[in-house]
Amino acid sequence: MTGKTALVTGAAGGIGFETAMALGLRGAHVVVLARDNPRGPAAVEALARAGVSSEFLPADMGSLESVRRAAQQFNAAHRSLDVLVNNAGVALKKRTMSADGFEMTWAINFLGGFLLTRSLLPALERAPLPRVVNVSSEGHRVGRIAWDDLTHEHDYGAFKAYAQSKLAQILFTRELARRKPGITVTAVHPGAVATGIWRATPKVAQFVIGFIMASPAKGAAPVVRLAADPEMAGVSGRYFNRFREVAPSPQALDDGDAGRLWDLAERSCGD
Repeated sequence: MTGKTALVTGAAGGIGFETAMALGLRGAHVVVLARDNPRGPAAVEALARAGVSSEFLPADMGSLESVRRAAQQFNAAHRSLDVLVNNAGVALKKRTMSADGFEMTWAINFLGGFLLTRSLLPALERAPLPRVVNVSSEGHRVGRIAWDDLTHEHDYGAFKAYAQSKLAQILFTRELARRKPGITVTAVHPGAVATGIWRATPKVAQFVIGFIMASPAKGAAPVVRLAADPEMAGVSGRYFNRFREVAPSPQALDDGDAGRLWDLAERSCGD
């Protein structure tokens, strides 16, 4: 990865930070995209102590304006982007709306990543072997796209909203791979990992999660493989459960839905 640039969203902690660390230790310059709070700069400082070249790029993935601004800042400072890891994600107990009028799980887990990727496509296409890795979940298998109620106004459930967003990520992965054959695009379930995504659960549940689930470093390993290993070059439009390629759910393989989702996301982003 020496001489390459990688951008990782949600890289202030958890899988995102461990992914940034692993890519940086392989020689990449890492852009840490995270919310503008002390954790982002602290992550860059920790990377620097490990000898990793990195920089902090502030962005709120739940705000379209913030994502656009971050993409503009990146494009002004960097000519090309070799690796984009869309890792930022939430699972929210209570229904929350973004400033743009979208349900927050949808806004952060899917729409923000869609807009960021779209905005960085010119930089990706200027790299010799660009890759996009979308961190999804096996939870997508119970997901359905609620075309008529994406905000879940009438029947919100935390896991229902989460599963829908993860299904959307895989549909987006497949459609981006179809539209941009020069970019390697994959989606991956990193395994059951104890990360901050579970912060909304009760304290007792968080303790159990931390005890039985894998560490963020182990969760990052399959993400890093798709982002960096030469053997994965050109393996595009595919879904992986950790290190093994598997078929996603039937609803994730619906080409009509993939195209419909792309068009819907463009309209949502004002494109």
